[in-house]
Formats: sequence, C-alpha cells, structure tokens
Amino acid sequence: MLPTTTNRRISALLALCTLLSACAIKPTVVEHKDVIDLAPTEQTPLVTPTKSASAMREALACMDRMLSAEQVPSTLVAVKTIPDPSGLFATGTKEMIITALSRMSRTSQAFRVVDYEIDVLKQDTVQTLTTLLLNNGQLELRKPQIYVSGAISFGDKTVVSKRSNIGVSTANTDAAFSWDVLGTMVGMDLHLGDMNSRTLLPGVDSANELVVASGGKAIELGGRATGLPRHIYQLGVQFERAADNNQGAGAAVRLLVDLATIELVGKWAKLPYWNCVDYEQNHPEFKRQLRTWYDDLAPAERITLAQRVLASQGLWGGAVDGQDSPALRRALAGYQSAMDLTPIGTVSFETYARLMSGYVGMSAADRLEPQQARAPGADLAPRPAGLPDNEPGARSIAMGIVGHRDPALNVGDNIVLRIASARTGYLYCYYQDAGGAVTQIYPNPQQTAPAVQGKTALLVPDIGQADSFLIQAAKPGAEQAWCASTQQPLVGKVPEALTAAKLSPLADYADIGAVRQALEGSGLVVASQALSWQVNAPASAASSGAKGTRS
Repeated sequence: MLPTTTNRRISALLALCTLLSACAIKPTVVEHKDVIDLAPTEQTPLVTPTKSASAMREALACMDRMLSAEQVPSTLVAVKTIPDPSGLFATGTKEMIITALSRMSRTSQAFRVVDYEIDVLKQDTVQTLTTLLLNNGQLELRKPQIYVSGAISFGDKTVVSKRSNIGVSTANTDAAFSWDVLGTMVGMDLHLGDMNSRTLLPGVDSANELVVASGGKAIELGGRATGLPRHIYQLGVQFERAADNNQGAGAAVRLLVDLATIELVGKWAKLPYWNCVDYEQNHPEFKRQLRTWYDDLAPAERITLAQRVLASQGLWGGAVDGQDSPALRRALAGYQSAMDLTPIGTVSFETYARLMSGYVGMSAADRLEPQQARAPGADLAPRPAGLPDNEPGARSIAMGIVGHRDPALNVGDNIVLRIASARTGYLYCYYQDAGGAVTQIYPNPQQTAPAVQGKTALLVPDIGQADSFLIQAAKPGAEQAWCASTQQPLVGKVPEALTAAKLSPLADYADIGAVRQALEGSGLVVASQALSWQVNAPASAASSGAKGTRS
C-alpha cells in the first residue's frame, strides 16, 4: 500500500487533470461550432442520382415498340437465379434481367415477371405472406408460360496484358515511367425454356462476351545527395505519381444482360431484333461531341432547346424563350419520368443527350451528323417514334387490341385493349358493343386509379389479375372504344355516371358520341382517341345464311 502522502499527491494530480480536461473540452467544442453546423450540409451527396442504364437503353425501347406493333400478347415469365461460377462478378444478374424485361414491356405490356422465391433463406415478408395465403386458398398464383435460365459462363482474368517500362539512372538520380493495360473476359449464356415441359426451347439462346479493361500509368523520380557529413551515410528523396483506370464490371454485366435479353425475346417472338441493336449513339465520338455542345451552351440556351423539343412532342405549350419556370420544370420532370431519366426538372447532361438523341447520329464515316436539325439550336420538327406518337393532338393516345393487328374480330373473341397515353394525367375509357350499349371500362372496379404514367401502357381489362373481368364480342356488328386524357380528375365535374366505374351500361347515353360531348364539355380533355373494329359472325352462321340466300 502506498504512503498517505503519495495517495494525496496522486488524488490531487487526478483532480487537477480532471479540472483541466473539463476546461479544455468545452472551449474546443464551442470554437468549432461552425464545423458542427456544416455537418448536415456536408453529408448531402455532391451529385444527383442517375438512372442505372446500359448502352442498350434505346435498343430496349425499340424492342418495346416492335413488340407493341406486332401485338404480341402479354406473357408470364419466370427468371431463375443466374449464377457466376467464376466468382469474379458480384452482381444481381437476375434483377438486371427483370429490369430489361420490364423496359421492353413499358408500352407493349409483353412480359410480366412472376416473382416467387423458393429458397427459404432468401424469402422475405412478401414471400412468407404469399405462402400463407396460398396454403389457405386465399391467393391464386398464375403459372408462368416461359422462363429464363443461364449463367455468367466464365470470367477469365488477364486474357490481355500489355506492360511497358522505361527508366534512366545515374550515380545520383533515378527516373522511370511505366504503363500497363489488362483485360478480363466475361461471357454470358442465357436460354429460354417452356414451363409446361421444363425444356429449353431449341435455338432460343444467347451467348455473348466482352472485355473489361483496366490500366494505369506511373512516374517515379528519385535522387541521392552528396557532400554530406560523414555521420550521414545516405540521404535520398523519391517521388511517385500514378493514375489507374478500371472499367466497371457491373456495367459490363448489365450490357451483356440487356443484349442477351433482346436476343432471346427477338428469337422467341420471331421479330427482327437486330434492327434495334444499334450502337451509334453510344459511339465515343458521339458522346464526346454531345458533351462539348452541352458545355458550350449557356443555361438559357439549354432551356430553349428543351422547350423546342418538348413543344415538338406536344409536352410544352408555353413560350420558347429560354426562361426557367415552375411549369417548365414540371414539364421536364414529366418528360424525364416518361423517358426513364432521373426526374429532376432541370436540363442535366443526361437529359440533354436524350433530347438530342432523336436529331443527331453517327454517319458511316464515324462523323456526327444531324438527322433532323442542322445544329443544336436549329428548329426541331416533330418526329414520330413508334407507340405512342410524339405528335400532339388527337393521336397522343395510342390504342390497340392485344393479339389482333387487323380491326376484325369474330363472335366469342375476348377483347383486351392496350392503351398508352403520351402525357401523364388522368385516363377515362368507354366501350360501345355491337348492340349499342356504352360502358365505362377504365377506371373499373379492378383498376380504380384514373392517374396514369405517360408513355406507359396498361391493359384493359388487366388479364394479369386472376379474377379479371372479360370483354367479349357477343354479336356481329361494329364496335368501338374511346379514351380521353385529362389534366384533372373528372369526379364532380361531369355527371356521376361517367366516372362511377361500375362496369354497367350507361342508360342515359345512346352512344360514345354523347359521352364524348359530355366529357369535352368539361374543358379538361387534353387528348382523346377512338378505336373501331368489326365483329364478324361465326363461319357456320355465315355459311348457313349464304345457302339460304341461294335457295
């Protein structure tokens, strides 16, 4: 045990240290209050988020338009887990395939992915609830018709390697410069299978490869001093500066996934998918020139360009004056959302590139040439681009009957309408059968939301639901459907029967013309479109009628 005097000295020393610490901490925190106040600002990101997309984004949109034009019916598809035996690419490849299928179905509604996980360790809340509902008979899970299978087939590291070094050394100095390039090859194989027989469809496959490159440069300098005192044997100084660049493996896998999915779908649907696989707007020179144009434009000039393009597509009705405004920001955000861009409401480079993509391209000589405009600031004419048209007016709503390219049906055929509005807004649709009865078919008891996303198609009725209602051609004659897009909901602004969504005939309206007159009288309709078709009598009935006439 320490002597009493020593204990007192230690206690006094500890008390003094505590007092000094207390005095030191408080002033330090107060003096750095400005730093603390900056914390909420410093934690915010320096850049805005961008949509995750590969060079095949336009190709996926092209496939979407092609599937819609060919009236490919909506198909349920499952996606298996896509393994990576090499272990080099930690990517969510299955989710990338789902995203690619979704982007190919935005207006065509060609594919719907059945989300079901059989691995108990990977099941989440939705999967657990689904299993409980299935076991209790409260949920009907629709069986997929096809499925995607495959793997990242290989990943070979350093299949390409180039190293170079050069150096100079003297008695007191050293200098060296080195550079290297390394290439890793990644391959992907995907197949399409029939769910009923669990067999892979022959010839419906895809096998693609690409190289992910990495490289760097370094410079080294060194020197030794002379004439130093004897007790200092050596004094040296060295300096090194290096710069390394690595291409993203995740982006490479996404590119392979998008390309493979386009190839699978094209072969399965028997479509000329190769017309959509066009890399011209991902050409390095194309992007470099666009970036130069973007940097050279003043903010007002960028806004003027956006106003011209939006006006040419019927999305901007204001003045083309280069002035920013809340209305323009809303129009830009709607355009960006429809184009699958980050909806920030300003003309970012991502948005600028998309605005200009329809007007410039690479020539055969790898030169950037305008397609519809002589220069970035020139007048831009409307440019139709598939479904829906970019032209403003009555054709800003696209309509078609799934599975029927010609406007002719037979008695007993089911009618499924594919409807896509060019503008985000509120949609109301009505159907008149061969007997003259008019019924509101959208919104309906199963699709209750009148608000729809621009350039995103919906199916009426929604055949993806297990208990969906049906629209069936019951008798021969002329039938039609009419849809209107509005800026505001019509509830309370038109007779209640026109928005009740009860799937029952409208007793007070003799035809769709009367419905159209009532809705357009509200002053809120910004676009409308009608679709007509003929229902033919059964072949047996037609032949009987013909025989009777001859007799």
